[in-house]
Amino acid sequence: MGEEELNALVTAMGKRLQVEYIEGTIPYLREQEPGLWTELEALDRENSIEALLQYERLFFEGIHRYLSFLEGQRKAA
Repeated sequence: MGEEELNALVTAMGKRLQVEYIEGTIPYLREQEPGLWTELEALDRENSIEALLQYERLFFEGIHRYLSFLEGQRKAA
């Protein structure tokens, strides 16, 4: 896969993540999910389709974790 094709896939992934992104997810991941955040950072430095797919999967997992956290906060209030 060429660099141009990979860049197109990165752009498409970015658009999918923007649709699902919930404000506050990144600070939550950095503070509350350091292991997941470290994995995301490592994958972000790789230049492969496998890393891209894994990054997207893990980021969506992080969004779901953040949603669960927010739900727990709401129930506790």
